[in-house]
Amino acid sequence: MNISVLPSSEILQATASVLNELFSKEREKEFLFLSSGGSCLALLEHIDPSNFDSRCTISVLDERYSRNPLRNTFAQIQKTHFYKKATEYGAHSIDTRPQKNESMLELSQRFERELRAWRTRSSGSIIATVGIGIDAHTAGIVPFPEDPSFFEDTFNSLHWVASYDAGAKAEEPLRITTTIPFFKTITHSVIFVTGEAKKNALAKLYSDTGSLAESPCRVWRDIPEVKVFTDVN
Repeated sequence: MNISVLPSSEILQATASVLNELFSKEREKEFLFLSSGGSCLALLEHIDPSNFDSRCTISVLDERYSRNPLRNTFAQIQKTHFYKKATEYGAHSIDTRPQKNESMLELSQRFERELRAWRTRSSGSIIATVGIGIDAHTAGIVPFPEDPSFFEDTFNSLHWVASYDAGAKAEEPLRITTTIPFFKTITHSVIFVTGEAKKNALAKLYSDTGSLAESPCRVWRDIPEVKVFTDVN
């Protein structure tokens, strides 16, 4: 895990520059780009879409089960200049907006089928932007220290995508997320964490002790090719 601590005024551009370097190296190859929501969406306006063409696919690392375009992450990505230009250049997408009458479970199953289908037909790289929350959640995986069995069954089973109700643990409780087994298939993970409010969460990421059920972000300690960009000392 490579950690870069940068001034707040520089972190957005520095993180985007690393992403652009990764995309440039993969140019004219097949690759899958998965964006996290929240603060990671700000990175998209600094990504060069000219590195994308018909061999590339764009989707999300996790999703909110909502048809509201202000809440659904894929719908927010669609609105960006980056996405519009990348698709003009021919990039494909895995659309995670709920279809009419599609249940949360059905959406998670469709998302998993499409991820597995992409991996079956392609040996290309997977590049993901990753967020970490104040509570040490990552992607759509929130802590369940009170129920480690549920955590393992939901987020560390054979499935690549999980759907669940986070209840009071999340502002948007109906969640769909890629899981720990899928994280292990990601070629390059770029973690973007800003704000002093996340200092304790980062401490849990850096700590040599702690459980995943308590601090899901710790999963990235055991995954290769992880780069952390933060403005938190």
